[in-house]
Amino acid sequence: MQDKHKPEEISRLLSSVFENRNWRSKLELHRVFEFWNITVGKEIAAVAQPSLIRGHVLWVKVKDSIWMQQLHFQKMLLLEKINKQFSGEKLSDIHFQLDSSLPALPEPESKESKPVFLDKRKEQEFDQLISFLENDELRASLKSLWVKMKTKGK
Repeated sequence: MQDKHKPEEISRLLSSVFENRNWRSKLELHRVFEFWNITVGKEIAAVAQPSLIRGHVLWVKVKDSIWMQQLHFQKMLLLEKINKQFSGEKLSDIHFQLDSSLPALPEPESKESKPVFLDKRKEQEFDQLISFLENDELRASLKSLWVKMKTKGK
């Protein structure tokens, strides 16, 4: 005779709850937190980290507005790379949110500071290229990034 008051194993209960509420497939989406760094690469992982999943939308915290804009441009590529990791349900979108509390990237140490001279013609071309942007802060940030890229390694 079987005892009806005998406690059921927790693993069996959890398995039943996961099946009844279709949580197994939704839990699969949360694996993105495990493989994010490898999938997006070191450079992006240093400035952007997954924050939460709502429905089928991944929310990602981003260090600064320049990177946020860059990631918006790469969103479909990132979504495709991430979704390749899943066997069942897929993410439908990625939303980025600014979060300056992410740790700062360490600045590379320079052995010796040498004056760096930019090509004035190229600088003017770049200024003209970003002149359509109405947001002064964004324009200044892009210019700063451009200058850093041009002076890196010189």
